Amino acid sequence: MRRITALKHEAARVAENATLSLNEKIRINAAKYLAMMAPVVVALERRLASTSWPPETPRQAWFQKQFGSPLKTAIEMFKAPPANSASLSGVWRPFDTITADLVSHQKKSSVLLSDVSPALTALQSSEAPMPGLAVHSSVVARGPTESSIKEDSSVIIDSSLGITTVASFSKHLTVLSTKTKPKKLQIVGSDGGLYTYLLKGREDLRLDARIMQLLQAVNSILLVRSETRRRGLTVRHYSVTPISGRAGLIQWVDDLTSMYSVYKAWQERTLMASGTNVTQGVVSVPRPSDLYYGKIIPALKEKGLRKVISRRDWPQDVKRNVLLALVKETPRQLLHNELWCASEGLSAFMGKLDQ
Repeated sequence: MRRITALKHEAARVAENATLSLNEKIRINAAKYLAMMAPVVVALERRLASTSWPPETPRQAWFQKQFGSPLKTAIEMFKAPPANSASLSGVWRPFDTITADLVSHQKKSSVLLSDVSPALTALQSSEAPMPGLAVHSSVVARGPTESSIKEDSSVIIDSSLGITTVASFSKHLTVLSTKTKPKKLQIVGSDGGLYTYLLKGREDLRLDARIMQLLQAVNSILLVRSETRRRGLTVRHYSVTPISGRAGLIQWVDDLTSMYSVYKAWQERTLMASGTNVTQGVVSVPRPSDLYYGKIIPALKEKGLRKVISRRDWPQDVKRNVLLALVKETPRQLLHNELWCASEGLSAFMGKLDQ
């Protein structure tokens, strides 16, 4: 939209030039449009090319049949300069139509694995170890160590050694409704167990994996000291397995109450009690990002930073003051009260506090 706004300003400036004829004004506006939109056209054509390879799955074949021709038409229409500045706002309209159609298909809560990966659907057994499962110490003692496996790629992991391997995948994938549409999948292990993971795309999970390794190191330190070992102090962690720089598997943890859900429940209770943001008995809870930007943007303006700049360039004192203001608005005993309400009795509550 910034490019469209800039083109509109340029078109208005050209229109005010009385020394130019109508044809000259049209040629100038067309040339500026082509020059400014050239990077966008390159990006669109690259994306079209990446989705135009011979399909390998039913899902890819469906996408090409459903959206291949409309995408090509939309790009060709986008390349043609609009007749006048009033038509600039409509250059994205063909893509808006495609997006709306695509979004309607993305509302499905589950997909068949056979539609997106026939190869995984046909898998019956493999030598791939189950992601995130620790190798039993006795297995390591009599078999190849983890370090030797990493160093020697010729080592074949055998499930007979006690290592659970991937046997097959469940037929259905559950699609979560969050931004990147992660997929919840289940893998059947060679031991007959069912292991659940979250498949996340368009994210680099290598840093997450390093954090989990750090928590494992912290647990090792806690086990060394007798006091922390007596109290059973450990940090609960889960496995994160990066598949590439833009995808990975996260171990699914059942019966989990996230910190955000605790915070959101408090927001709902507070708003319901005050009668604020309540429509027909439904509470409209502001997102944490809305609360943050609602404070950071005015604070940046007070510093004279009115333009949209990278967050890396935001002053540290401004970010710190906003964080402290948000902390002050949240009850200090919020988690304490949630633990009390979720405990069966005093002894269970004291046990949670001790941990």
